[in-house]
Amino acid sequence: MHQPRYARILRLQNSLVKMALKPNFFNAVAVAALVWRVYEYAKKQYKLLNKWDYSIVGVRLRALTANYVDLDVVVDFKNLAGVTATVSNFEMDVYVEGLLIGSAEKKELYTFPKYGSNELTFTVRSYLSKFGQAISKALPFLSRPGEIKVRVKGQFYTETVPGVFVPVKFDFTDSALNLYSYFK
Repeated sequence: MHQPRYARILRLQNSLVKMALKPNFFNAVAVAALVWRVYEYAKKQYKLLNKWDYSIVGVRLRALTANYVDLDVVVDFKNLAGVTATVSNFEMDVYVEGLLIGSAEKKELYTFPKYGSNELTFTVRSYLSKFGQAISKALPFLSRPGEIKVRVKGQFYTETVPGVFVPVKFDFTDSALNLYSYFK
């Protein structure tokens, strides 16, 4: 029995569509898997941009006047993300041996390489009229070489996508080496 010509063409067209769908289906699955992995990677890097390692490298009594005391506090910030991070607007309170002795801030932009770290020096100016009692208790610790307990509490802003900065809060205590030779 002879099939009409349009039936043969229709069967041929159906078989060609099935053959074309099979590779496209597997390509679509591969693309979906790739998109999912890129999404997971981006989500992980975003979380890491909000999680940093910190350590206090050193503290130095810089100036002592009748009105104020200046301290230099060097903090090492380590970027845990696999992308270069841009951060700005550091604001923090500094405690020495549990005593609030002042605040520090930096408004500049800093770039941290992926998986890299930068040491930033913050100058804390403590006015005796405001922090006099705390400073008088902390001065014996600051004036002798050795390790002292320093707590730094504050926040900075990290750029997640170009032009969008999100706050990253930090609060950590570290034993800082009070060495004058560290500072140049």
